[in-house]
Amino acid sequence: MHFNAELCPAFLYTSMYQMRCKRSNMDVLSSIPQKIFTSSHEVKMDNKIVEIETNKLDFDPKNPRFFRLNDASNAATVIEEMLDDESVHDLMLSIGQQGYFPGEPLLAVKSNGNYIVVEGNRRLAAVKLLNGDLLPPKRKLKGVQEIIDDTTNKPKKLPCIIYENREDVLRYIGYRHITGVKEWDSLSKAKYLKELCDTFYSHEPKEIVLKNLAREIGSKPHYVATLLTALNLYEVAHDHEFFNLPMKASDVEFSYITTALGYSKITNWLGLQDKKDFLDPNLNEENLKRLFSWFFVPDQQGRTIIGESRRIKDIAAVVEKPEAIEILMKSSNLDEAYLYTSGEREALDKALNAASVKLRVVWDMLLKAKELTLEHEEAASEIFEMSKNIRNQIRSKREDD
Repeated sequence: MHFNAELCPAFLYTSMYQMRCKRSNMDVLSSIPQKIFTSSHEVKMDNKIVEIETNKLDFDPKNPRFFRLNDASNAATVIEEMLDDESVHDLMLSIGQQGYFPGEPLLAVKSNGNYIVVEGNRRLAAVKLLNGDLLPPKRKLKGVQEIIDDTTNKPKKLPCIIYENREDVLRYIGYRHITGVKEWDSLSKAKYLKELCDTFYSHEPKEIVLKNLAREIGSKPHYVATLLTALNLYEVAHDHEFFNLPMKASDVEFSYITTALGYSKITNWLGLQDKKDFLDPNLNEENLKRLFSWFFVPDQQGRTIIGESRRIKDIAAVVEKPEAIEILMKSSNLDEAYLYTSGEREALDKALNAASVKLRVVWDMLLKAKELTLEHEEAASEIFEMSKNIRNQIRSKREDD
């Protein structure tokens, strides 16, 4: 099978980058920040690039992208995750056909005789698959092998800049992936912000923490607060093994949590002061379990109770009414529960009106139908009997009143 590199997004990116960077290694290095500022001092970056054998380069288990993994320290697990969700195939093709571009050194720290790659894990994965350091999972073997067979460059060494500790480069990787070349998803951003918080601002007041973190990533404090609060809810659920609900980490749509925090009815119901309450001393874990069950637990067809994110506003209405919550817990039907969000009287009015509208539709369809079956007659008889029971119940209640 022949791959056309000119149609490959990673190749196009690399080619354009090479065109911009046709200069000496020292010129290329000038594009890398010369200083990184921490809360108490600045760390000068060593510009020296060294070639390191790929079998001495390890993936970063603290990489925010790997947060969902059960064992981020296992290379095979990381490779499988990247082949599923990252454009590693494209990078393999680009590097395999064009070679590794030295203007993009990996950023690494020393660790037990090897080196942990803090920045450049996707590129490292692509090269390790190309040169045979790592094997892909069986279900990905065919596609990876086709790329290996169709390419000639399989680097055994990669250019690296080495740092003494992870903190020296922590801010730089956040800049690249929150505002830069490969934007993280919201869960990865939240995990990175938490690491920044724990590393540099653990003893600061909450408002100062939020302002400083917002400045770090060029955003607003309320956005940072929402991500941290959502991450805390996720971590509580994760630490409780998702409350033994029939779900797994990959079922979680983290953006649903951040969106839900925009509704004060939901934050109040969860025991939070507001969406900035990422310390959650009064978190109602039972309600958090309910929220996760509605948001993320799939049925046999893979459908969840909420269905899609636009219905989070309906969940916000439901959690304000105990009757609606009870109905949702019993029926797992959000439409039915939502009828109770305005009180029982209005819920009954809505249900009767909805039934009347549907019966009118049935009548119009009957007038146009060319073929009617015994099943249709039996269904109509059921509706007739139910209608009589509803009418009799209403009459009886009114007479009692």
